[in-house]
Amino acid sequence: MSRLDGAVPGSSTQEKRTVKERVFRFRAIEQAFAASRAGFRVLDIGCGRGDNLRRLIRYGGRAVGLEPALSRAREASLLAPTTVAVGENIPLASESFDMVYISHVLHHAHDVNAVLSECRRLLVPGGLLFVIETIDDSPLMRLARALQPSWDDDEVLNRFRYQDLVKAFAGAGLEIQEGAKFNWMYFAWELLPMAWRPLDYLSPIAIGIETLLHRPLGTRWGGHCWLTATRPGEPLFRRLPATDT
Repeated sequence: MSRLDGAVPGSSTQEKRTVKERVFRFRAIEQAFAASRAGFRVLDIGCGRGDNLRRLIRYGGRAVGLEPALSRAREASLLAPTTVAVGENIPLASESFDMVYISHVLHHAHDVNAVLSECRRLLVPGGLLFVIETIDDSPLMRLARALQPSWDDDEVLNRFRYQDLVKAFAGAGLEIQEGAKFNWMYFAWELLPMAWRPLDYLSPIAIGIETLLHRPLGTRWGGHCWLTATRPGEPLFRRLPATDT
């Protein structure tokens, strides 16, 4: 759902990545999980054109994509094997993956519980589900959803609060590990440079404000969240200690 490559015009790829991680705090966490299991098998549900596949492969994952849109799946297949299917009915063998990764997809799902049940089925015992999702805990996000009820031509079918997702994970038989809210305002700023490109040069200021006020605002009124859970069993990935999220 996010565009951040233009956040620091003229910056190197590594500098842009570092800037992204100041807002998208889950990046360091997912990388730490990936580093704890070499060659992990990972399924990216709703992989789109492959943006997250690139990162999962860079982490050392043996990645597979799942994407319902044929045109996007064709692009993603240039990076990793990709299956055209929906998350509610995935034509892959049970217990095939160490990790299932879902980024900003559940709000497009026709049946969220069915998607989470498929995740549990596909994971080996102790396997990790890593989800990043948009949430309505933020008043700004609630306004944005009212003004723009779709994203990238995909209709938004579900709107969550953070605790709604926690309950849905538990209801699917997944054991919650940890999670946090983040991004209380930067998602709204991102839209402005799309309308007028020169505003991109002010993005570092917006990122600074987002970062500075994360503790009093982001942890309560985040517009996004990340959550991790495991299929019951001995965890395959290192459980992170408490972190400043």
